[in-house]
Amino acid sequence: MEQRNKAVASHFLEETDDRNRETAYTHLCTAAYLEHDPAMPQETVDREEAAQIYQELLAAFELRHTAESMVAEVDLLCARFTVRGRHIGEYQGIPPSGRTFEVSGQVTLRFQGPKIDEAWFNWDHQGALEQLGAPPPST
Repeated sequence: MEQRNKAVASHFLEETDDRNRETAYTHLCTAAYLEHDPAMPQETVDREEAAQIYQELLAAFELRHTAESMVAEVDLLCARFTVRGRHIGEYQGIPPSGRTFEVSGQVTLRFQGPKIDEAWFNWDHQGALEQLGAPPPST
């Protein structure tokens, strides 16, 4: 089971050649899938909302995620990943700059059978914005 979950997680995290994770959400996640990510406009979204947010990211960035390491036990999997991107479209009011970024992140996935049922992402969103030249958040 752990090896199967690692294969599913790798396919889910690392974009395909056509950069379309939307099909991964449909095929690799349950209909009840929930995604938690403090970098999103609302911290918890369902499968369709997650796919839509990811499509918006693809409009703003050429993205590449790389799973660096994974640990799996029963229905849980933790992965450390690197996300790289080039800013090609407007994002959060920031016009495209052509700049690149590279940041790290971590995700915990909970499986229901062979599919991902819930994901908790934590990645350096602010670090990516800083590398793009965005001003630091006001305090």
